[in-house]
Amino acid sequence: MDTTVSGERATPQRDPVRVELWIPNGKHDEFEPVIQRLDEVAERGTVETYDVETWNRFIDLSGELTPRESRIRERLSSYARWAATHGEELSGLGDPVVRGVGRMGPERVTRRTPRAVMAEYEDGILTHVTACEECVGALRSRLHALDSAVEPASSSEPLRLKW
Repeated sequence: MDTTVSGERATPQRDPVRVELWIPNGKHDEFEPVIQRLDEVAERGTVETYDVETWNRFIDLSGELTPRESRIRERLSSYARWAATHGEELSGLGDPVVRGVGRMGPERVTRRTPRAVMAEYEDGILTHVTACEECVGALRSRLHALDSAVEPASSSEPLRLKW
């Protein structure tokens, strides 16, 4: 015999997710569809907060760094460690190379950054990294997967109990 009990049903929820989206300097318009999707998932509560950050195509690995450059280098290293730990490849991350800085600047050791990276954190711990090299499809697909994996805190659907 089936019994229907109406009311709210508690569903398991994930810890709040914070997202960092890193995009190339001057390319904000190109990533607008991803930012709009982030707005939507944040509105639904799937993502608690998100930040959109920018970086240059190459990061200096030598010499003194500004606090911003240091933060970018630290983030890039943590994303690469996460990828290596999880058997993933961080698409677009180049090997360190020596190149000139600016038009006539001195040569420095640099590393190419991925075109865009979306990093997810739960309770301050990096839980997922998605890199995008050619298009924004990988980022939007990941946001869709993240959004569909989380159910709302309560459901108005009836709960069926079998006796």
